[in-house]
Amino acid sequence: MQRQAKLPALLCGLLCALTLITPAQAAARPLDASQISQAPLSLTEHLALLEDPSGQLTLSDVQSPAFAQQFQTDLPAAEALNFGYTRSAFWLRLELANSADQPITRMLEIAYARIGDLKLYQPSADGTYTLIATGSGLAFASRPVKNRYFVFALRLPAHSQQSYYLRMQSKSPLVVPARLWQPSAFHAYQRQDYFAQAWYFGMASAMLLFNLLLFVTLRDAIYLLYVNAVLFMALAIAAHNGLSKEFFPFDSPLWAEISVGVGYSLAVAAMLLFTRRMLNTAVIAPRLDPLLKFSTLLLLLSLVGFLIDYQRLIQAATVLYGASALLIISSAAYCAIKKQRSAYFFLIAFSFMGIAGAINSLRMLGLLPTNFVTQNGLQFGSGIEMIIMALALADRFNTLRRDNERTQAALLQAEQRESESLRESERLLESRVTQRTLELSNSIEQLKRTQAELLQAEKLASLGALVAGVAHELNTPIGNALTTATALEDATNDFHAAVVKGELRKSTMLSYVGNAVPMSELISRSCRRAATLISSFKQIAVDQTSEQRRQFDLRTLVDDHIAALRPSFKQAPWLIEIDIADGIAFDSYPGPLGQVINNLVQNAIKHGFEGRPQGTLKISASLRQDAVEIDFIDDGNGMPAEVLAHIFEPFYTTKLGHGGSGLGLSIALNIVTGVLGGTLSATSKPGLGTQFFLRLPLRAPAQMLPA
Repeated sequence: MQRQAKLPALLCGLLCALTLITPAQAAARPLDASQISQAPLSLTEHLALLEDPSGQLTLSDVQSPAFAQQFQTDLPAAEALNFGYTRSAFWLRLELANSADQPITRMLEIAYARIGDLKLYQPSADGTYTLIATGSGLAFASRPVKNRYFVFALRLPAHSQQSYYLRMQSKSPLVVPARLWQPSAFHAYQRQDYFAQAWYFGMASAMLLFNLLLFVTLRDAIYLLYVNAVLFMALAIAAHNGLSKEFFPFDSPLWAEISVGVGYSLAVAAMLLFTRRMLNTAVIAPRLDPLLKFSTLLLLLSLVGFLIDYQRLIQAATVLYGASALLIISSAAYCAIKKQRSAYFFLIAFSFMGIAGAINSLRMLGLLPTNFVTQNGLQFGSGIEMIIMALALADRFNTLRRDNERTQAALLQAEQRESESLRESERLLESRVTQRTLELSNSIEQLKRTQAELLQAEKLASLGALVAGVAHELNTPIGNALTTATALEDATNDFHAAVVKGELRKSTMLSYVGNAVPMSELISRSCRRAATLISSFKQIAVDQTSEQRRQFDLRTLVDDHIAALRPSFKQAPWLIEIDIADGIAFDSYPGPLGQVINNLVQNAIKHGFEGRPQGTLKISASLRQDAVEIDFIDDGNGMPAEVLAHIFEPFYTTKLGHGGSGLGLSIALNIVTGVLGGTLSATSKPGLGTQFFLRLPLRAPAQMLPA
């Protein structure tokens, strides 16, 4: 039985020996995967390597004898192959054997997430190869095993030997930490690995929330700057470690290529800004401060360069990261020498971060090997830096709190001293305020009396202008009536004399009757015209002097006032057009409304048409439910904006010293808003005229009119 059990193993060994002497595989030594323990096995020394500078070789090419013999098989034992920044593609050949009596599965892990293009050619049972294409430039769903790194499940039949080919190419540093695991051991390691990542990012999240709360509480921008630094560093590490690809599935190939560089550039730039604010380098280190600002500018400019040539620019940016770290440490050391308290914490914290960043940069450039320390050093350094920096920011908070308490105590003492002085001053001020209040009350009463007198004077002046106009207008009809009546009297006397003398003839009678009829008609028309003017003036005078509330028709009121005002502009070259329908009934105060109409018309006469050869003032009205909108629109001179803004202010006039009191529009506004319960506004443009908008309720509000 023992001989029968050993026979398959012996045959397998013989098969392996025969395979080793074939030309294509002469340099390769198979690895018995069945002998792997729970610990992972680094595959570096078991790999055969072929560089493809052109990037054009295919699987059939590298399997051909010409290229198969070019594979390098004497690779040194190491944690990883590090090719640095290169444009070449690399082929790796892995020979695995299974000497066990049953099929086995092994997990091939490439523990580096920045490989842009990764292809595994896995042999099938029929001798062909199956392609598995993945990489950081492809969607996360392309990975056969869901992991932040690239993991492949390799199944080897019993007593077999298989050749696996890996092709990889990347614009990022090409690092290949290849390890072979037993499945159970790999899954246990995977849980521990994700737990460690969760620990780091949980700590980063706590720092973000802690400093955000401090920023919201203290309103100090330094905490927001540190939030940016921690956030960008965490995002950069997440992209570097493949976590962002797994948990933030943004499958843009360009972003997958540049995300790490963008994250590190923003993180270092944010740290430089935080350094300037934390250490106050503008004051304490004025010679280093411009270098910090210049480095920040270069890092921000690198973001644009990544879009042009990422592979070349990321190498320069990597050097800049290291230089920036040295600059930050130098600034902290200088400020510590100057005995700045914050610099002590900062120097200790960032020394860990700077050393870790330098190690990571040297590993990316291929100057340091890839192992557990160099691969995870940036996270360790960042974690230690965050812990110490949390203490530094907390110390800053406590220092500010103590300073604030001392300041408040000093202010309290000063306030107590000033309080005694203020009490004495209050007693003195109280007597002065009483005196000033009395004087101010007297002044206000005097101003009210003056305002009432000015308002009454303005009304009387308006009424006086109406009297003068009406008197001038009555002169024509009364004069015509008097002249015609005199002529009619003379003709009647002549007719009477002819009758008395008995000399009345038919021709004399016909002549008298022919002249008497038109004269009588002219006298009648002139008297009716005079009576109409007197009636209109009488109603206007009664309204303006009594200010009684009554019902009236808007068109009639406007016609009466325009008729009374027309004599004052009878010879003027401009016209007034009235477009108001009959039947708009008001229950309001005709006297104050007439005063508003007069003031708006007089304003157009004095200002709108001054110096203009012609023009038109149009007065129109329209019903809007329970209100009426009255528009006064002229095509006169108009007003600039700076004048329009002040036209309703008392005593504001552009005719000061030339007959303008500056009260007309102010009185109109007070009447409209205070008595009639409406609104008055205006728009105007120089050279295009002015429009006043008057909106009045059909029924005025009940109120007491001013005496």
